[in-house]
Amino acid sequence: MMTLIQAIARMEGFGPPANRATRNNNPGNLNFEPWQESAPYHAVLETIPDGKTGTARFARFPSPDAGWGAMRTLLMESYLGMNLAAALNKWAPPSDGNNQSSYQASVCSWMGVAPETVITEELIG
Repeated sequence: MMTLIQAIARMEGFGPPANRATRNNNPGNLNFEPWQESAPYHAVLETIPDGKTGTARFARFPSPDAGWGAMRTLLMESYLGMNLAAALNKWAPPSDGNNQSSYQASVCSWMGVAPETVITEELIG
């Protein structure tokens, strides 16, 4: 079974080189926030590759390890104690074009847990 961090990264498309999450060393596709600029994360606002369209809003980390660390920090500080259904709705809201029922079903299936499961440090990974 996967941890929450692994399941979200999979859902966000982290791994294949052409995907935004991979290009940005950002497995959770975290929006850029000022707290990510400082150590140990050293994130910057992403740049959009030439020939691509879109709005720069995601964090670009200097390494995958920094991206994983920022993702874990955010989950521990803002999602611990929430149930998965509420947390995933907050993480990948429908207002961003996410199919919430598919996102939730996939993450819960990969983790082997129910949407009502409360997020713990162990579950985060």
